Amino acid sequence: MNLKPIYILLLIAILFSVGPGIGYYTEYLWFGMTGYLSVFVSILTWKIAIFLAGSLLVFLFIYLNIKIAEKYIDQALEEKGSSYNSKSDLTGGFVMPAAIILSLMFGLYLSNRWETILLYLNMVPAGIQDPIFSMDLSFYLFQLPLLEMIRSSLLSLTALVLLFTGVIYLQRLEPILTPEINISYGTEDDGYIRTGNELTDLIDNIPGTVLMHLSVLLGLITLTLAFSFYLNRYEILFSQEGVVAGAGYTDVHVRLPLLTITSLVCSIVAAGLIANARLRNRNIPVLGISAIAIMIILTSFAPSAYQQIRVEPTELQLEEPYLLYNINYTREAFGLADIDVRPFDYNPELTRSAVENNSDVIANIRIWDERALQNTYRQTQQIRTYYEFNDVDTDRYHVDGAYRQFMIATREMDITYLDPSARTWVNERLVYTHGFGAVMNSVSEKTDDGRPVFALQDIPPQGNFDLTNPRIYYGELTTDYKIVNSDIEELDYPSAAGNVYARYEGNGGVVLDSILKRLAYMVRFADVNFVLSRYITEESRVIYDHQINQRANKIAPFLIYDSNPYPVIHDGKIFWILDAYTISDKYPYSERYSTRAGDLNYIRNSVKVVIDAYEGTVDYYIMEDEPMINTYSSVFPDLFTPYEEMPENLRKHIRYPKDLFTVQMNMYQNYHMTEVETFYNKEDTWQIPREYYRGRTITMEPYYIMTRLPEGEGVEYILMQPFTPRNRQNMIAWIAARCDGGDYGELVHYEFPKDRLIYGPNQIESRIDQNPYISELFTLWGQQGSSVIRGNLLVVPLDSSILYIEPIFISADENEIPELRRIIVSSGETVYMGIDLETSLQVLLGEEVADEIVDGTGPAYLPGDARELATRALEHYNDAQEFLRTGDWAGYGREMEQVYDLLEEISQAVAESEGQ
Repeated sequence: MNLKPIYILLLIAILFSVGPGIGYYTEYLWFGMTGYLSVFVSILTWKIAIFLAGSLLVFLFIYLNIKIAEKYIDQALEEKGSSYNSKSDLTGGFVMPAAIILSLMFGLYLSNRWETILLYLNMVPAGIQDPIFSMDLSFYLFQLPLLEMIRSSLLSLTALVLLFTGVIYLQRLEPILTPEINISYGTEDDGYIRTGNELTDLIDNIPGTVLMHLSVLLGLITLTLAFSFYLNRYEILFSQEGVVAGAGYTDVHVRLPLLTITSLVCSIVAAGLIANARLRNRNIPVLGISAIAIMIILTSFAPSAYQQIRVEPTELQLEEPYLLYNINYTREAFGLADIDVRPFDYNPELTRSAVENNSDVIANIRIWDERALQNTYRQTQQIRTYYEFNDVDTDRYHVDGAYRQFMIATREMDITYLDPSARTWVNERLVYTHGFGAVMNSVSEKTDDGRPVFALQDIPPQGNFDLTNPRIYYGELTTDYKIVNSDIEELDYPSAAGNVYARYEGNGGVVLDSILKRLAYMVRFADVNFVLSRYITEESRVIYDHQINQRANKIAPFLIYDSNPYPVIHDGKIFWILDAYTISDKYPYSERYSTRAGDLNYIRNSVKVVIDAYEGTVDYYIMEDEPMINTYSSVFPDLFTPYEEMPENLRKHIRYPKDLFTVQMNMYQNYHMTEVETFYNKEDTWQIPREYYRGRTITMEPYYIMTRLPEGEGVEYILMQPFTPRNRQNMIAWIAARCDGGDYGELVHYEFPKDRLIYGPNQIESRIDQNPYISELFTLWGQQGSSVIRGNLLVVPLDSSILYIEPIFISADENEIPELRRIIVSSGETVYMGIDLETSLQVLLGEEVADEIVDGTGPAYLPGDARELATRALEHYNDAQEFLRTGDWAGYGREMEQVYDLLEEISQAVAESEGQ
């Protein structure tokens, strides 16, 4: 036996294992620091065990076939006489290395499927059965994926071994397999011509023992095919073809029986092929493969023909029970089964009493658009180039006894725009280590010059919230490693008197208290400074994987994480709340939905993840009693915590996740219809409205608001989505996802009356565009390097009425600092625009407003002189455009100078009016 190739492989394996070994060591340290070492050890142990067991079993199977081939080759050569007689040694040359490589590849594939195996071993029953096979849904969620993995592994393995042994036989038995070939030569162009039936001669020369071996392998492949067709019976429940998502009439009455018969035929053929090891009848493989081919062709084409001839002419009648399965199981899979449908007794007139009775709602109406506000934050509160506001979120707090909604953003460290000369290793890794503080403003207030009214601002943070430790070591932006507690002090925050420095006092990060750890991280990050730098001490800590989504995903990679974590101020510190989901694509009769995580037909917001922005601790709180998270809890008992153990103050800040709600609402466009005939005809399909933003029409996203639900008592925080009929603009319904207290997670569907017109968001946008005075102002404001930004159009329920609100921002095209200048309000029939929400609502209710003018077509919230000036400015602007079209640049310049002068007069008139 030649061992030299094995030694070479072992040497290569040792060389390539150094890097991964160090990687596993540093991961061990990282997980030990987070408190989830048991999760790391459990996953790693199972992966190693599965890899070793899988590799060993595959190797034994391959080795057994190699030894059988070796034996049969020797027998065949001996039968041919001494001229061919020589003992075979298939363990030398390429054979054994190839066998080892194949075994390791299969072991690696199986180890990467550790999750599938563990879920099966720990599966928790769902308590719901499918309507066709009466199997508990846990079979589809946990057992079927394992069976599919076994199928694909067996099919690939037996096919590769058949090919592998076939190549060995052809190579070693070439002298006795190759027939003599008569060759006759034609013309020079024709070349030579082979004579004789070479394939027949080749088959006839195959020794019986070799044929027996190959027949057994072919029989195993066929048996695996039988198993595959048997599993395909269950997979028809996930079909997305035809009008039914899941098995339809043809699937159940034609495809299912054919798959069963095909599986049975494959089993019989497999038995025949294995029996042919003794029978050695060359016709059995041909007949068997022909029978299988016929069944595969029949299974492929017969259902389509039956569907077209028998089902389609009476489709609704035949598919009715299966459509009902589709509706019910899809609603269950996407969490829509328990949605509460209520009528909304719409009153088109917004009354004074409705406004007065909902003064607490009015006080929380969000007039700030996150997209415009983010630029305002950046220009006014970013302070230094090395800080960044990644995004702006909304949340609610109890302040001075009132329940209020706020916008909030964290000031994180981002050294991308740091001066190049300052981007040294010491600065990037040891000095600029963390962000600092947060900015908050009331959603419903603005200053006279259109700026937000801050509830928390500046560095150090000043305002209405107690943020005693504002440091952010774990956030949304930082992805590279940092070293804290070194001999170099960290930049804490800038101040007028000079930069303030500090040292990290938390427990986050891995302590670099040994040369081994420093060497390990030197290799991991390819940075020799871990060893060479004199600033690193035994108390230093290396912080990495501190981007919060990345951090949570590393600990629990089997969950899917929301795209928008949000910050919460709790106990004087900043915490992040991140929603996590369990998903599957194996829920029977549920329609598939495509997401960034892949196709799914089942989703639950099973976990809330809470991350301390200073310490980096990560807590996973279970939110739902559902089979997938219950099974994961059995696999990792130390990972999850009951929701009841979440700190009470943090529980007040959980909210229904927008990503999940978006998926649900996209499905609900069709699956609000529960009557089969209505669903089949798609006669009541909805769509999500469109809104106008920065020159283009975009899909209206769901939004968080504080309102009082019809028949509700107090103001509550909800996530809301309006709907319009497909290809229509009028509003037909709105859905609320409740976020507060014991009502968390409840979905409420409010249906508008179908006998009257309720304006949809896009229709209100059109009415705004058609208002001549508003259009004139937008045109004027959009000149001289400025832009008009129309913020989110909000639909706000007030008792039985609807209030539409759209903020208007003006911003310079360069160095944007959007200023909130106007608020447009509407009850549907009329549209008004005022300098603030209070003024707009007063005019909407028919009240007189000092120094305001209301014309017959809508609003004109400018002093009379300013309005006249605006009209003149528009005339000059139109004249300027005529000069521009004719190429008269001198005339264009004169007219634009007039426009500029008039705009200055308008600005002065407005300032004087607002100052009164």
